[in-house]
Amino acid sequence: MNDERRRYFRINENLRVSYRLVSDAEAQVFSKQTKNDRDGINYAANFDNRIQTLLDACRIQAPIAAELIDLVNKKLNFVIQQMDIDAGLMQKVAYSLRQVNVSACGMAFPCDELLPEGRYVQLDILLSPGDLHIVILAEVLGCSEAEAGAEAAYIARVNFSNVNNNDQELLIQHIVKGQSNQLKRQRLQSEQAQDQL
Repeated sequence: MNDERRRYFRINENLRVSYRLVSDAEAQVFSKQTKNDRDGINYAANFDNRIQTLLDACRIQAPIAAELIDLVNKKLNFVIQQMDIDAGLMQKVAYSLRQVNVSACGMAFPCDELLPEGRYVQLDILLSPGDLHIVILAEVLGCSEAEAGAEAAYIARVNFSNVNNNDQELLIQHIVKGQSNQLKRQRLQSEQAQDQL
């Protein structure tokens, strides 16, 4: 068991995920783009992610201003989507809601094809709420047949590679919030069970 991988919290949840196998050459290009942080998708996503992070902080200090900024941002996104509706539709169709086990350094997710160990996949992940878009290169650690009746034929286990600091921080925040929500639900269930005794 790798101590580095286990130092991050892991949660089970439903996420919208799209993936595709990439060649070694594509993986190298992706890694360089991540280091330079100049890829168009990542660059635009970083704006949205930063806006969402600042909005979360602003909601505490100035809720009305945060609501106004959020509405302006949504209106701007709506206008952009209308300008390029075909590309937006294609991107949304590509995502599938999947039950995943995710941490800041990797993920296990259902897939319909056997992914070869050691190959790389490009993952597009939408974190809710806020539809924070993260694009990550991941190495396939293993892929095995799923249990009968599962949502897909296989379960892939991947380790994130070359995650930029901003995306990793967003993942960590998302996972901590998810874990906090799970602990609250467990505590409420435990309290309700105690009340019934």
